[in-house]
Amino acid sequence: MKKILQTVCICTILATFPTTSFAQKLSFGEFTGINFSNLYGNLTSKKWVPKAGLSSGFFMEYCLNRSFSVQTEIGLLTHHYGIKSYDYIRIKAGNLPANYSGSSSFQTLSSNLSSNRESNIWDFSFLRFPLFLKYNTSTRLKLGMGGGVFYSILTKGGTTESERNNAEKYGYDIYPPTHDWGYLLLADLSYPVANRFRIFVSGRLSTGKKVFIEQYRAKNGAEELLFGIKYTPGSVQNARTDNWQQSDPDTSFSHVYIKPVIGLTMAWNSEKKKLGNYTGNTGSNTGLIVGYRLDKTVSLQTGFQFERKGYALTDTSLYYHRYVSDTRFPRYPVDTKVSLDYLTIPIDFKLEFGKRPTFYVDFGIYTGFMVNAICQGSVISKYSNEYAYHIEKINLNDAVEGYFKGVDFGYLSGLGFQFPIRKRMKLDLGIHYSESFNNVLNKPDEKLYEYANEDLSIKNASLSVQFGIQIPITQ
Repeated sequence: MKKILQTVCICTILATFPTTSFAQKLSFGEFTGINFSNLYGNLTSKKWVPKAGLSSGFFMEYCLNRSFSVQTEIGLLTHHYGIKSYDYIRIKAGNLPANYSGSSSFQTLSSNLSSNRESNIWDFSFLRFPLFLKYNTSTRLKLGMGGGVFYSILTKGGTTESERNNAEKYGYDIYPPTHDWGYLLLADLSYPVANRFRIFVSGRLSTGKKVFIEQYRAKNGAEELLFGIKYTPGSVQNARTDNWQQSDPDTSFSHVYIKPVIGLTMAWNSEKKKLGNYTGNTGSNTGLIVGYRLDKTVSLQTGFQFERKGYALTDTSLYYHRYVSDTRFPRYPVDTKVSLDYLTIPIDFKLEFGKRPTFYVDFGIYTGFMVNAICQGSVISKYSNEYAYHIEKINLNDAVEGYFKGVDFGYLSGLGFQFPIRKRMKLDLGIHYSESFNNVLNKPDEKLYEYANEDLSIKNASLSVQFGIQIPITQ
């Protein structure tokens, strides 16, 4: 802790000398916002309910050149987790009549419903120290994108000292650990509001590498939305030049644009050899596209999008998230939806034709990193013996991330129109299709049973309608 305080003091002293070139490349600021915690790991049961937590702190940024900077910070972060197990709703129960011969008449719904729910909550607080590299556009409305690593110290939610001593005495692993580390991705937009000051909004995605909830082998993760202000020391003339005056145009940025997008998605299982009765699942998508014009017709695009894919299963099956059947085992009427949430990074080419409106087509590839996998729906469970019968409806809210691969690769294509609006901005309306190259299901390490009929391959496919605004970010 003494070393940390010494580092902060040195940085503060350096910032008090605005006449030096080193100080003029430094920026300081503070941020605050919320995060929605999300566990990662080999999860195959129970729904983890996202709960809002605090994210705040102070940062220091050093500009390496006009485009790249290094940023570090000290911040407070809280993770709140809540899980809910199955809802069991009793449909029918009672004694069997003497002449019962397996008739289905006992599946009649009863008006007397009862439910049972079990809840658990975990709360962790951390002191976090990230370090990441950022790319910044050289414009008045600055777009920044970057990534890096973080180290965090657990300040609340850990075990007591006596519990740790007992664990160390008998050689047990200690949960939760006293620290965590992992990776962090971010994107932000900033705008000058006065000499030397900028306000910004930032979105982040973080994933930890340490197991914090032992029984589920679960790791920390969060999506964050932050707001803050940045101060750049230096002379008044330098601040005015940076924030308010337009410098000579830089041709390397004259063809760059950003496009915030939002849309609706229909997703399904595109595997051709599937056995079960799969249907579609609806979702949404949002993100930010960054484009670079290679010439008047062709652009290269990338960026990031949060999108929901998945499918629905309506059948009789041994498993809830995929079709499995075998005469040796009882099957259950299943009506479930599997939602697969991804952070997708596309790389594609865009071809434009015409002037007003502009027609375009695009094609390329994508890499999707799984953020969530949830199976929701209902299952009818039946049990009977020579004395009684029992029929239940089970409402599922299962995390099924452990059944699916963490990364999805595929191709994408689309078409659309762009309509000019004020100040060279364009309204974008497009339809986009994407499909996985390979199976997204994990292969089990060991198969306990050889089932007669089962689906071992599932592929993502989605069709989305997107709206966006294309904004040039030239000076």
